[in-house]
This record gives sequence, C-alpha cells and structure tokens, in this order.
Amino acid sequence: MHQANNIGNFGKKIHHVVKRKKTFGLALSGGGARGIAHLGILQALEENGVVPSVMSGTSMGALVAVGYALGFKPTEMLKLIDKEVKPFSLSNANLSRNGLFSMKRVKDILTEKAETDDFSVLNLPVYVTVTNMNTGKFEIHSQGKFIDYTIASASIPIFFKPVVIDEVYYVDGGLTKNMAAHILEGKCDIIIGVNVNHIAVLTDFKRMKDIASRTYHLAVDNTIRDELDYCNYIVDPPETHQFTPFDFNKAEEIYEVGYKEGLQLANHLKADEENNRSFMSRIFGKKTMRITSYHRIFHLNT
Repeated sequence: MHQANNIGNFGKKIHHVVKRKKTFGLALSGGGARGIAHLGILQALEENGVVPSVMSGTSMGALVAVGYALGFKPTEMLKLIDKEVKPFSLSNANLSRNGLFSMKRVKDILTEKAETDDFSVLNLPVYVTVTNMNTGKFEIHSQGKFIDYTIASASIPIFFKPVVIDEVYYVDGGLTKNMAAHILEGKCDIIIGVNVNHIAVLTDFKRMKDIASRTYHLAVDNTIRDELDYCNYIVDPPETHQFTPFDFNKAEEIYEVGYKEGLQLANHLKADEENNRSFMSRIFGKKTMRITSYHRIFHLNT
C-alpha cells in the first residue's frame, strides 16, 4: 500500500511538471556582421511560438539580445542595421588613437529606446559578456547600467575604442567568451546555443579582410567549446562562413541564412515535443502531458 502511494505521488509530480509550458533560453554568440543571423533565427522562432524567457549575448549577440529585450522586433533591428547603423562605414569613422570607428549611433539608439539605463527595464533577463582588459578575463553583467556594457561587448579592439566603466577598460566579449551558455543553466528548461562562426575549410586568402576574419574566428572558436555542453540544442549555420564580420552591407542575405536555420530549429523543437508527449502518454495515458527533463543536443547541418 505504501509503495502504491509513492507511485501515485510520483505520477502526480510528473504530471505537474510535464503540464508546465517549457521555457527557452538563448545564448547568442558574437561574430560581427554574421550575428545578423541571430535576427533571422529569432524571427523564425517567434513565428512558431518559441519566445525566449532569458537570453545571454556576446558582442553582436549582446546587441541583438538587448535590442530584443528592449522591444525591438527582429525585422526592426535588421532595418536599423541596414539603413542607419552600418558600423564600418565612413560615416562612422572615428580615427582616434583608440579606435577607427565610432559606436555613437548604436548608443544613441539604445538610449532613445530605453526608459532608463538599467537592466531592470528590459522585458526579460539578459546577460552581457565583456572582456575586462585590465584583468584579461571575461565578465558577465546583468544588473545596473546596461548600455555601456552592451557597447563594450561589441567593441572589437582597434576598430572600436574600449569602453571605460568605473576606471576599468572593457572590450569585445568574444575575445574571452564568445558564447555564454553556462550562465543560463537553471534559469530555463531548454538552452539553445547559437554560434554564427562556423569554421569551414578555406583555401583562398587573397584579401586582407579574409585573413583578418579567419584570424578572428579561429581565435574566438576555442572560447565556446566548454559552453556547448550546457546547450540542449546548438545552431551552427554552415552558410555563415561565406560572410566576414565586416559584411554589414550583406545584412539581408545573412538574415535569410538565420531565418532558414530558425525554421529548421522550430521544426525540431516541435517534433521533440510531440515525441515527449507520445512517450508520456504511453506511460500515464495522458495525451496532454509534457516533460521537461528529456532533451537532446541537435547539431543542425553538421
């Protein structure tokens, strides 16, 4: 009798867990212009009812995560990048001794959108990764003022000057942690890691920007290896290797790469959800049951 009661209680607990709607966390990598793919992925997921409850972002991933949490639609951010921001254009040339280009327009957009410069005004929790130049280590911020940390996270050294916060110099988070999935552990049911820096075999390095792009991506690739183990799903679009971090003039093409991957991911999420329901219904005879403890890592297009 005691054993039967325990089994019944277990069933009730499982029933409670599986009925709760799953929450999703997105860990967005850096990658310069390649990070525009994040926007396409977000759009595709949103269209299929998958909305993140928490996000982390590095470099371009931080700009996308913060912009999304501020209320910008993915297509709105795409338009801003395509028409207004253009970080490596001559209109943003800075030519100071600390950086070639300015992030002023990006900072102005964030300032205009935010009610106040504080992480608490964001519509969902966001964790921003930066590199502390003084210590040489990465830091992840989610409290206090967010605008300067977001700008710092995307400030590639030499191209953009460091951001000084409380007398500490901060630059691109991708140098030390190009995707931070571990920070999402325990904050959502499913962690989706999005790495837009697919490492493909290359044979041609005729242009200076090809060499710079390859060097950058090889350098940051090793910073995410241990982060992949925290992800339930990993999106690593092979087509992103066709673009460099500086290809902001190809924003629409990069967005479409992300959108296509996002649709595939949404389909896999739905299929796995149906499999989970089928599995639980066979055990408990409840067709509406869901379970949150059954995940698998799925590498798209590998």
